[in-house]
Amino acid sequence: MNHLLDLITDTNVIYDLHANDKEDVIKKLVIHGVKIDIIQEVQAQELIESLLNREKSMSTGIGSGVAIPHCSVGIVDELKVVIGLSKNGIMFDAIDKQPVHIFILLIVPKEKFQDHIKTLALIAKTLNLKDERDKFIQSNSHSELISAFKNV
Repeated sequence: MNHLLDLITDTNVIYDLHANDKEDVIKKLVIHGVKIDIIQEVQAQELIESLLNREKSMSTGIGSGVAIPHCSVGIVDELKVVIGLSKNGIMFDAIDKQPVHIFILLIVPKEKFQDHIKTLALIAKTLNLKDERDKFIQSNSHSELISAFKNV
């Protein structure tokens, strides 16, 4: 994977995410994963619990309007990604105490933890620039997202 766009499909993005709090965000992202058939329904509750436990140890709200809720589990055999975009922002205990607009949920197979580290670094690098974050947040469709980043 060379670019954040490599993680985006035409179905794994919620373009207008509305949620009340961190737990609600995580539940909605996982439920979207079930809906688009990348997460098995029987795994959903265990994944939500793993993600929330991860948040208790340290918030994945990395600041600048970005959060990367993630967990490493033995019940998946490949990386699962669901993205949520919130125009208004949702409080998520981010390190800068600001609302989060971009949520990138990563569910990683336990044995592929090194790949996971590279993925986190790639996301952080791409979304480090305010212009890139703004393009991401303002996108309303897969084609808008792709065109916003095709020259990056």
